[in-house]
Amino acid sequence: MNLTHWIAWVWVLVNAGTVLAVTALSEGHIDVFEVHYDSSVSPTEFALHIHDHVSKEHFEPADVILQVNESSYFASPEGLISILGSAAYILPATQEADMLYGGVSADVPSGVFQNNQLKIQMVSAGSANPGNFSMYRFVGSAGALEVGLQSIGGSVSVNEVTIPIGGHEHWNWGFSAPGTYTFEFQGVGVKSTDSSILGTALELF
Repeated sequence: MNLTHWIAWVWVLVNAGTVLAVTALSEGHIDVFEVHYDSSVSPTEFALHIHDHVSKEHFEPADVILQVNESSYFASPEGLISILGSAAYILPATQEADMLYGGVSADVPSGVFQNNQLKIQMVSAGSANPGNFSMYRFVGSAGALEVGLQSIGGSVSVNEVTIPIGGHEHWNWGFSAPGTYTFEFQGVGVKSTDSSILGTALELF
C-alpha cells in the first residue's frame, strides 16, 4: 500500500500543471479494503476503495497514503519471523491510539455473489518496495496463524483473501522495513445468477 514513514499531513502533488490532493491517514478506524456494489445505477457500480470511519469519507486508493507510525514497531509473531524479521512495523487487529486500525468489508447486498463472499486479490507488489509485507491474523481457540496476503519484496507470495459479504474483519498489517510500499489490488466475485466473474478496477495502493 502507498505507505510512508513518519509523515502525517495532506500532501499536494503537482504534475504537468495539475494539482492532486493526497490525503495521509495515520490513525483511527479505516477499511483498507471496502468493496462496494450498487446495481441501482447504470452502469452497475462495483468498486474497491478506502473507507475512513472517522471522517465518514470514501477515498480512491491512489489518493491516499496509509502511514504506519513509529509506535507500531513490535516483535513479530513467531510464524512470520522469516518474512518480517524479529521485529516489524505492525498495525494491530484491535484499536490502539496513534495507529491505523485496518479492516476489510464488503458493502454488497446478500445473494449477488456465490456463497456471499468476495476475494481481494494482490495483483502486484512494487519492485521498489523496501521490505516484505504480510496481512495476517490469529483464528480459533488455539490462535492459529492465518496469512491473508503477503509479498516478499516485489514478489507476491500469497495473492488473495476471501471476505464475507456483510462482514467486517480486522487483520494485522506487517511491514519488515520502513519506506514507501505500493501494491495493486482488485476485488473479484462470482455472480450467483450466471457464474460470471466480476472484477473491480485495478487499484493502486
